[in-house]
Amino acid sequence: MLNEATKQEVMGFLREAARCPISLRFCERFDEKSRIWNLKEHSHPYLEIIYFIEGKASVAAGENTFDVALFDLLVYPPGVKHREMLDSTSRQEIVCFWLELGCRATLPYSFKLSDDGGELGWLCQSVHKNHVGRGERFLELEEHLLRSLLLYIEQKLPRTGPSRIAALDRCRAYMDEHWAEDFDVEMLAKVACVTPSYLSRLFRRHLGTTPMRYRNSVRIEKAKHLLLIKSASVEEIADVLGFEDAKYFSHLFKSITGLPPSQFRKKYQAP
Repeated sequence: MLNEATKQEVMGFLREAARCPISLRFCERFDEKSRIWNLKEHSHPYLEIIYFIEGKASVAAGENTFDVALFDLLVYPPGVKHREMLDSTSRQEIVCFWLELGCRATLPYSFKLSDDGGELGWLCQSVHKNHVGRGERFLELEEHLLRSLLLYIEQKLPRTGPSRIAALDRCRAYMDEHWAEDFDVEMLAKVACVTPSYLSRLFRRHLGTTPMRYRNSVRIEKAKHLLLIKSASVEEIADVLGFEDAKYFSHLFKSITGLPPSQFRKKYQAP
């Protein structure tokens, strides 16, 4: 992650670059099967931007290394040698483009930016869609989109880091305390002070699940504990956990643990 000093340098570059003439020299969207990938160490004479729609990779860029995943954006300065080492267990899909800047703006560092809100992804994919479609006045629109992308990257830089984790921590703490209550994603988003779509992206990116699936996993962990320490019926435990339908509770329990509640109790309860 960029420290405050390097962040200010990068922000200055992005502001200057957004004001100068911009030419798109390469623009492609491709997956792990594409022959376009250059997995050897290489460099370009252009500013390179890569947006990960799907996938995981380890990246070496100059003296920096990054672990990247879906919704991450990478920026390489011109001439910096870099190499993407893809995770072979993950499907990969990226949007990649090279920008030639008509000014002396210089980017001092490669960097990664997480796009939990989805705005950078929308802009990157819009650049590609416009480039491929080549509709009326596409060059004018292309430059407008690229300027918007650079400015939006600059706007997002100060907001990376702790705020994302704080939002997740608030949600998880709320669910751990209110696991038997009825709430939805909109309610959790209010707790975290973010939008529902942003919260869903945070959960998918950092926990690999959705807010409601995470909530169910919390409730099932409570259920496992109650089944082993209490003699209450499955229906009574379902009610304690806030499930209105005991059959749905049993179905959910089995889908997560592999066993129905009664068999789980029989197998693991101490004699």
